[in-house]
Amino acid sequence: MSYYPYPQNPYQRPPESTGLSVASLVLGILSMLGFAIIILVPLAGVITGHLGYRREPNSRALSLAGLITSWIALVLAALLYAFLIWVIFWVPETFYEYSDYVYEDLNYS
Repeated sequence: MSYYPYPQNPYQRPPESTGLSVASLVLGILSMLGFAIIILVPLAGVITGHLGYRREPNSRALSLAGLITSWIALVLAALLYAFLIWVIFWVPETFYEYSDYVYEDLNYS
Protein backbone atom coordinates (compact mmCIF):
# COMPACT_ATOMS: atom_id res chain seq x y z
CA MET A 1 0.00 0.00 0.00
CA SER A 2 1.26 3.42 -0.96
CA TYR A 3 0.97 6.50 1.19
CA TYR A 4 0.99 8.71 -1.88
CA PRO A 5 -1.72 7.57 -4.24
CA TYR A 6 -1.36 8.50 -7.86
CA PRO A 7 -3.87 10.94 -9.28
CA GLN A 8 -6.62 9.62 -11.51
CA ASN A 9 -5.30 11.38 -14.58
CA PRO A 10 -1.63 12.36 -14.38
CA TYR A 11 -1.88 14.40 -17.60
CA GLN A 12 -4.41 16.98 -16.57
CA ARG A 13 -4.75 20.30 -18.33
CA PRO A 14 -3.20 23.19 -16.47
CA PRO A 15 -5.74 25.51 -14.86
CA GLU A 16 -6.83 28.42 -17.00
CA SER A 17 -5.43 31.78 -16.11
CA THR A 18 -7.78 34.50 -14.95
CA GLY A 19 -5.34 37.37 -15.28
CA LEU A 20 -7.30 39.49 -17.75
CA SER A 21 -10.55 39.12 -15.83
CA VAL A 22 -8.94 40.02 -12.53
CA ALA A 23 -7.15 42.96 -14.13
CA SER A 24 -10.45 44.19 -15.57
CA LEU A 25 -12.15 43.96 -12.18
CA VAL A 26 -9.29 45.75 -10.41
CA LEU A 27 -9.21 48.52 -13.01
CA GLY A 28 -12.99 48.85 -12.82
CA ILE A 29 -12.90 49.19 -9.04
CA LEU A 30 -10.06 51.70 -9.22
CA SER A 31 -11.88 53.75 -11.81
CA MET A 32 -15.03 53.78 -9.66
CA LEU A 33 -12.96 54.99 -6.71
CA GLY A 34 -11.97 58.13 -8.58
CA PHE A 35 -9.22 57.20 -10.96
CA ALA A 36 -11.65 57.71 -13.85
CA ILE A 37 -10.37 61.26 -14.04
CA ILE A 38 -7.40 59.72 -15.78
CA ILE A 39 -9.45 58.37 -18.68
CA LEU A 40 -6.92 55.62 -19.43
CA VAL A 41 -7.82 53.59 -16.32
CA PRO A 42 -11.44 52.79 -17.25
CA LEU A 43 -10.45 52.45 -20.90
CA ALA A 44 -7.88 49.81 -19.98
CA GLY A 45 -10.52 48.12 -17.81
CA VAL A 46 -12.92 47.94 -20.75
CA ILE A 47 -10.27 46.52 -23.06
CA THR A 48 -9.05 43.87 -20.60
CA GLY A 49 -12.65 43.03 -19.71
CA HIS A 50 -13.57 42.32 -23.31
CA LEU A 51 -10.40 40.28 -23.83
CA GLY A 52 -10.97 38.34 -20.62
CA TYR A 53 -14.62 37.70 -21.44
CA ARG A 54 -13.64 36.18 -24.75
CA ARG A 55 -10.46 34.30 -23.79
CA GLU A 56 -11.30 33.09 -20.28
CA PRO A 57 -14.69 31.34 -20.26
CA ASN A 58 -14.31 30.06 -16.69
CA SER A 59 -14.02 33.56 -15.23
CA ARG A 60 -16.70 35.39 -17.17
CA ALA A 61 -18.31 36.71 -14.01
CA LEU A 62 -15.14 38.56 -13.04
CA SER A 63 -14.68 40.05 -16.47
CA LEU A 64 -18.37 41.01 -16.67
CA ALA A 65 -18.15 42.81 -13.32
CA GLY A 66 -15.01 44.58 -14.51
CA LEU A 67 -16.72 45.52 -17.76
CA ILE A 68 -19.75 46.98 -16.00
CA THR A 69 -17.75 49.04 -13.53
CA SER A 70 -15.32 50.22 -16.21
CA TRP A 71 -18.10 51.26 -18.61
CA ILE A 72 -19.92 53.16 -15.86
CA ALA A 73 -16.73 54.96 -14.87
CA LEU A 74 -15.91 55.71 -18.51
CA VAL A 75 -19.34 57.26 -19.08
CA LEU A 76 -19.09 59.28 -15.86
CA ALA A 77 -15.62 60.51 -16.83
CA ALA A 78 -16.85 61.53 -20.29
CA LEU A 79 -19.78 63.42 -18.73
CA LEU A 80 -17.42 65.10 -16.28
CA TYR A 81 -15.10 66.20 -19.08
CA ALA A 82 -18.05 67.49 -21.12
CA PHE A 83 -19.32 69.44 -18.10
CA LEU A 84 -15.89 70.93 -17.44
CA ILE A 85 -15.51 72.01 -21.05
CA TRP A 86 -18.98 73.53 -20.96
CA VAL A 87 -18.17 75.41 -17.73
CA ILE A 88 -14.86 76.68 -19.10
CA PHE A 89 -16.44 78.08 -22.25
CA TRP A 90 -19.79 79.25 -20.87
CA VAL A 91 -19.14 80.62 -17.38
CA PRO A 92 -16.61 83.36 -18.28
CA GLU A 93 -19.05 84.76 -20.84
CA THR A 94 -21.83 85.00 -18.27
CA PHE A 95 -19.48 86.62 -15.76
CA TYR A 96 -18.52 89.25 -18.33
CA GLU A 97 -22.19 89.93 -19.10
CA TYR A 98 -23.00 90.13 -15.39
CA SER A 99 -20.09 92.45 -14.70
CA ASP A 100 -21.19 94.71 -17.58
CA TYR A 101 -24.68 94.97 -16.09
CA VAL A 102 -23.31 95.70 -12.63
CA TYR A 103 -20.87 98.27 -14.00
CA GLU A 104 -23.63 100.02 -15.99
CA ASP A 105 -25.86 100.14 -12.90
CA LEU A 106 -23.05 101.67 -10.85
CA ASN A 107 -22.38 104.35 -13.47
CA TYR A 108 -25.98 105.41 -13.72
CA SER A 109 -26.50 105.73 -9.97
